[in-house]
Amino acid sequence: MKLKSNPLMPGDLVGVIAPASPVHQGEELAKAINNLESLGFRTLLGAAAMISQGGFLAGSDQARLEELMDLWTDPQVKGIWALRGGYGTLRLLGQLDYQMIARVPKPLIGFSDITALELALWSKLSLVSFHGPVLTKLTSEFSRNQGYQMLSGKFMPGMELPWNSKENLARLVVFKPGRAGGVLLGGNLVTLVSLIGTEYLPELQGAILFLEEVEEAGYRIDRLLSQLLLSGVIDRVSAILIGQCVPVAGETEKHLQKIFWERLSGLGCPVAYGFPIGHLLEQWTLPQGVLVEVDLERGAICLLESPWDLM
Repeated sequence: MKLKSNPLMPGDLVGVIAPASPVHQGEELAKAINNLESLGFRTLLGAAAMISQGGFLAGSDQARLEELMDLWTDPQVKGIWALRGGYGTLRLLGQLDYQMIARVPKPLIGFSDITALELALWSKLSLVSFHGPVLTKLTSEFSRNQGYQMLSGKFMPGMELPWNSKENLARLVVFKPGRAGGVLLGGNLVTLVSLIGTEYLPELQGAILFLEEVEEAGYRIDRLLSQLLLSGVIDRVSAILIGQCVPVAGETEKHLQKIFWERLSGLGCPVAYGFPIGHLLEQWTLPQGVLVEVDLERGAICLLESPWDLM
């Protein structure tokens, strides 16, 4: 049975967490909070989110863990939104109180490194969360509007996700056309691969798998995809949706497309590259764990169920 929360309403208090890397500049933090409050929500900053320190972690593991659990169990907080990604969420997975989280389900929003937390919550609890912009990246009108529609419950089953423009839809590269249905799961490629062999990677059989990555060299993308293939965890997915990946300096997106095609087009399921998913100015907010139907020739993703508890 899936665990779902309530949609966010104007005026709701949203907890801001930093379970991975920090925001070092006060101006960047202020802009991130303004990005959220401009949608009509109130904010409550976690302790780690306010820490400005050196290194790649926004505070100690204990501080970031306490921040997450304190905000999650606060009855006034209606949702949890990640400030940024980076690295570090993986270190918290073995210490979370999943049963306490299950008692008070809330929408969690983030992408990149936050993939680890989203997939862990699905694997352990079947909790629906949302792969969407972290607050430092919630800047484009498209991302803000589509995210708000999804998180406020206005995006209903039977509706197709909107593309940011006809021009970007025209850039979709279909490796293997087809239609498929299944549970939508995925996220950042590096982070997802890091969960292989752990209890925090969900069963992907029959899933609509989405992947995104940023500034990884082509050979590293190849290595990550090869590990996915050798592990067998994606042998029986229903379809694969790949976001527009940002290449490293000296490489091109077409080079990355070729690698994805070489490694994934032989799976026997529909595969396409170029969706507005991941490290982009304009990206979708996607509900992890919700049934969808996809038509890759049209670049269409249609929700078949609500991500919310409507009882």
